[in-house]
Amino acid sequence: MSSFKQLARGVAVSWASTLASIIAGFVMAPFLIHHLGVVGYGVWVLIQSTISYMYLTDLGLRTAVIRFVARDYANRNHPEVSRIISAAIWVRFWSGAAVVLIISTIASLLPRLFTIPSQYVSQGRAALVVVGITFASTLIFSVFSATLMAIGRFDRLALLELAQIILTTVGLIPVVKAGYGLIGMALWHLGATTAVNLSIAVSCFRAYPQLKISVSRVPERELLRALWGVGLYILGYNLAGQLIMYSDNLVVGAFVSAAAVAYYAVAGRMVEYLRQVSGAILKYFTPMASAFEARKQYDRLQQLQIRGTQVVLIVALPAAITLFLRGGTFFFLWIGPEFRQYATPVLKILVVFIALSAPNVAVPSLAIAMGKQKFLAFLTIIEGVVNLIVSVILARTMGIIGVAIGSAVPSGLMQIFVWPRFMGWLIPTDQWRFVREVWIRPAVGMIPFVIATYLAELHWPAHNMAIFFAQTFALLPIAFAGIYLVFRNDIPALRAYMRRGAEPAPNASDETSASGTDTVAILD
Repeated sequence: MSSFKQLARGVAVSWASTLASIIAGFVMAPFLIHHLGVVGYGVWVLIQSTISYMYLTDLGLRTAVIRFVARDYANRNHPEVSRIISAAIWVRFWSGAAVVLIISTIASLLPRLFTIPSQYVSQGRAALVVVGITFASTLIFSVFSATLMAIGRFDRLALLELAQIILTTVGLIPVVKAGYGLIGMALWHLGATTAVNLSIAVSCFRAYPQLKISVSRVPERELLRALWGVGLYILGYNLAGQLIMYSDNLVVGAFVSAAAVAYYAVAGRMVEYLRQVSGAILKYFTPMASAFEARKQYDRLQQLQIRGTQVVLIVALPAAITLFLRGGTFFFLWIGPEFRQYATPVLKILVVFIALSAPNVAVPSLAIAMGKQKFLAFLTIIEGVVNLIVSVILARTMGIIGVAIGSAVPSGLMQIFVWPRFMGWLIPTDQWRFVREVWIRPAVGMIPFVIATYLAELHWPAHNMAIFFAQTFALLPIAFAGIYLVFRNDIPALRAYMRRGAEPAPNASDETSASGTDTVAILD
C-alpha cells in the first residue's frame, strides 16, 4: 500500500499540520475574542458547530471509499477502484446540494434555535450560508482526499492539509482586522478551501494515473448498495460521534447563552487539540488495517491495535496531564481571569474523559476495517443518546459544568466497561495483556511527569505565556525518560514492525474484472 518512507513522511507532515493547527488556535482564539467580542465569537462557534452536523450527509461514504479502495488497490484492481470513486463523486454531488438546502433553512430559523442578540442575526445567517457552501464543495472533493489516503499517499495529503491550515489562518487576520466580521471570515474560508480542494484533486490524479473518473451516468445499483451497506452503519456511528463530541456547544447555546458558548468552546478547543494529536496517527489505521485484513494478516492487526494505541497515548498523555494540572494558569495567561474562572472546571472534566477514552482510540478504525461497523454503530449510538439527554438535563440546573459532566460521565463508563470488551471480541487478545500494555504501562511511564508538573504548578509560577511554554517544554524530557524506561525493550520490535510496511500483494494481477463482484464479496 505504501512504503515506510511515504508513511513516515505522512506522519511527520501530519504532526506538523496538527502542531500548526494548535498554534493557529492559540493565536486566533484571543484575537477573535478581542475583535469580535465574547458574544460575536460565541456566534461564530455556533456556526461552526452547526456545520459540523452536516458531516452526517457524508453518509459514511468517505470511510467506505477508504476501505474498498485500500483493498482493491492492494490487489491492483484499478478498474474497480475507478468505478467506486466515480460512484462516490456522483453521490457526493447530490449530498452537497442537500447541504446547501438544509443550511439555508437553518439560517432562516437561526434566532429561534439559539439565544443570539438581534444585532448578530443577519450577519450570522449570511455567514452560515457561506460556510454551508464551503462545506458542500469540500464534501465533493473529499472523495479525492479519501483516495489519496487509501492508496497510501499520506505525505501528499498531509502536506496539502498543512497548506490549508496556514492559508486560512494567515489570511483571516487582515480580514478580521479590517472589520469584515463574520461574513468576511466565511468568504475567506470559502476561497481558501476551494483552492486547496482543487489542489487535492490534481494531486490525486498525479499520484494515481490509472484512475479514470466517469460521472455521466447513474452508478449501478449493486455498487451503490455495496457502498451503502458499509455507509449506513458508519452514518450511525458518525451521528453518535456528533452527539458525543460536538453537541455540547449547541446545548450551551440553546439552554444557557451565546456568551457561555465562548467559555465552553475555549475549553472544548483544548480537548479538540488532543483529538487532533490522536487523529494525526489514527488516520492511517483504517487503510493499513484494511490491507492487513484483506490478506488475513491477523497477527499484524493485533500489533497495529496494541502498538498504535501505545503511540497515541505516549504522544497525547503529556498534553492531557499538563492541561489538567495547569489549565487554569494557561487560561489566565492566554485570555484572562474570566476564562480561568469559567473555562477551567469544564476543561478538567473533559480532559478526564479524554484520558479514559485514549486506550480505546483504535476501536473505530479497526472495527470498520474488519467489517464490524454494525456493532460499532449500535454501541456508539447508545453512548451518544445518553450523553445528549444527560447534558440537556444538567445544563438547566448546572450550566456549562452540567453539560461537561453530562458528556464525560456516560462516555467514561463506556470507555472503562464496554469498549475494552468490544475490542477483545473484535481482535481476540488476552485481556490482561491488553490492560497491561495499553492502560498500565503508559500510565506508569507518566508518573514522574505528573509529579514534576504538579510541583511546577505549585512552586514555579509562570508570569507570561513564553515562560509557561518554556516550563512545559523543560518538563517534557521527564515524560520521555519515564516512557523510555518502561518501553525500552520494545523499541527494536516496533521499528522492525513499522519497516515491514503494507505493500500491494505481490502476486495480484493488474488486470481484474470491473464487474463489482469483488466489492460485494468483500462485504459478504
